[in-house]
Parts: sequence; C-alpha cells; structure tokens
Amino acid sequence: MRKLLLLFYITSLILSGCAQKRIVEDMGFIHSIGFELNEAEDAEEEGILTITITFPQVRPSAAKDHVVLSTIAHTSKEGRTKLARQTERVLVSGQLRSVMFGDTLAKMGFFDTIDTFKRDHAVGLNLKVIVVNGSPKEMLMTEFPEHPRIGRYIFELLEKEAQTHVTVDTSLHEFIRDYYDDGIDPIVPLMKAGKEEVILDGIGLFNGDKLAMQVDPKKARVFLMLHENHLGGTLTKQMRLKNETKEDDYLYITFNTLESTRKVNVQSPSEIQVNIDVKGSIDEFTGYVKLSDDEAQKDIEKKLAAYIKETSEEIIEEMQQNQTDSLGFGQFVRNSLSYKNWKEMKWKEEIYPDAKIDVNVNVKLKGFGDVK
Repeated sequence: MRKLLLLFYITSLILSGCAQKRIVEDMGFIHSIGFELNEAEDAEEEGILTITITFPQVRPSAAKDHVVLSTIAHTSKEGRTKLARQTERVLVSGQLRSVMFGDTLAKMGFFDTIDTFKRDHAVGLNLKVIVVNGSPKEMLMTEFPEHPRIGRYIFELLEKEAQTHVTVDTSLHEFIRDYYDDGIDPIVPLMKAGKEEVILDGIGLFNGDKLAMQVDPKKARVFLMLHENHLGGTLTKQMRLKNETKEDDYLYITFNTLESTRKVNVQSPSEIQVNIDVKGSIDEFTGYVKLSDDEAQKDIEKKLAAYIKETSEEIIEEMQQNQTDSLGFGQFVRNSLSYKNWKEMKWKEEIYPDAKIDVNVNVKLKGFGDVK
C-alpha cells in the first residue's frame, strides 16, 4: 500500500511539473514596450499611439530568439488588448524591464501612460523609463546580430553605462517620485538606434512630464557632477598645456574621476552657489609635457576646473531657459524656507528662470598612472 501511495505521489509531481512547463511556454513575458506618436492622417480615428512590445521566444523550434508585435491604439490598455489578439501567448507584465517613449511623444507628455504602469501590480517599480530619439518601434524591430534579445540588451546596456556614470538609470519609482516633487523635475536616459547597436544619446530633462531639453552625451558627465555625488567615471578633454612642444592639435587628456562631490548653498531664493570638488587621476595623455612637473599638474587642474565650470553654467542656463529644474535647486530653496513661504512663492515660473546660480569647481589630481 505504501509503495502504491509513493508511486502515486511521484507520478503527481511529474505530471504537475509537465503542466507547469506547458503553462510557461504559453506565456509571453513582455521585456520591453515602446510608445510613440501615430502621425498618420487617421490617427484620431484609429489611435494616437503606436505601441510595440517584445518578449522572448522560449520554444526550441523557433527561428528567432524573440517576438516583436506592434499595433495602433488610443490608450495603452486598448493596445494591450489588440496585441493579445496577434499571438497565441498569454501576455504578462511581470518581467517587464523597460518602457520607451519616442521623443515626439515625450515632448507632448506621457504621464497618463506612466500612471497606468504604476497602477499595474504586476509591474515592478524598478522598470526603466527611457526616451528614444527616433522610433521605439524601429529600434525594437531592428535585428542586432550580436544581441538577439533586444529587450535584455537594452536593459543590461543601460545598467552597465549608468554604473560608469555615462548616463542615468531612471526607474519608474524615481520618475514618479520626482514628478510629484515640486522641487525637482525627472530625468531619463536617451537612446537611439545605430546600424548594428543601440547608442546612448545623452540625458533627457523634463518639465513635469514633458521632455524640455537634452544634455549632449559629451556633457553628460559634467551634468552628473552637478546632479549628485559620484564615485567613478571618466572625462576626456582636448587640452594644450604650457610648455607643450607638440605642434599638432592631437592633445587629449583622459581624466579618471575617482570622486566628485556637490554642495549647494542657498543665499536667497534668487541666489544659489554650487561647489563641486573633483578628485581623480590621469589615465591617458597624448602630449609631450612631463606630467610629473608641479607646474604641469597645476595647469591641468586649473584648465579642467575651468572646463567643468563653463560647461556647468552652460547646462544651467539652458535649463533655466527651458524651465526644467532637474538638478533639484528647488528642493534646496524649499528647505531654506518655511512651508508657507514656499507655497506662496512661484519658484519655477517666476524666480528660477532669472535666478543667479554660480558654480565653483576645485580639481585635485591624485595620480598620473604610468604616464611620464
């Protein structure tokens, strides 16, 4: 009798395991979803959104590693229903890793769509929010031979580059938090499709839920110094030092930032001072000057500080013109005032655009590697 019961138990486990396997194979675990503006003439009738999803192909006999589906709809939920009709899989959002918005749609605002994901209990708050310069549909449908699973590729690329401080890594939670905070605006990474790869294309700064401006990739590292304290990252600058004997202009220094710290002092709501301290070492230098010389070191520190200051002030001036406070100056002003005074003040609309924001930069070189 015991042997019979044991056999029945083992058989049940095997059958339940097989049933679970069949269920998984019938699921479409969405990894990435893209939204863009449908600019066709019949958009008002058919739908203003073009929605594209990608999910892994788990069946061994499949020709491709992933599936891409696209449709046109008025809302994200309607799009989900239409996409479900295109596949025999049951579409689920539990593995959703990134949501992408075309830049045209981002300039119009997309919080209604973001809010939908926030209300979906199956979607994790670590979902990455990305703006694509171009079409998310084209990016997701492009075949990248070295990266067959486009959803995983985008997610892992973004995480890696954010760790090296090349871009930001904005989650759904962070975007919503900054959207509702009246002292700061959201930021997101920008991407575009290359011929054989996805390219990080800078940082997008928002005014509310609308894309207000873009920080060029070359200025992104300086923006991150302004944004918060960082450890790590590199910065390459063309630079001619004193006593340089090299005649051509191929003179570059790669500066490895070991540490950058930011302090913001509010003198008054219309007068703010930002102090940035940068410590690092030189990884590469293409000139002839001996970097072991004290005068050369001071010259490098001075020129790097001037570059960071100038670039910082250019970024801040453009932010003020576009009324985006993605560096959170409003938070520091708010903390310096009473709640009543802050609420009575029209910081973003009246004070911030004309506020005097000075940047002071101090650079200290800690090492020169093997460069002589």
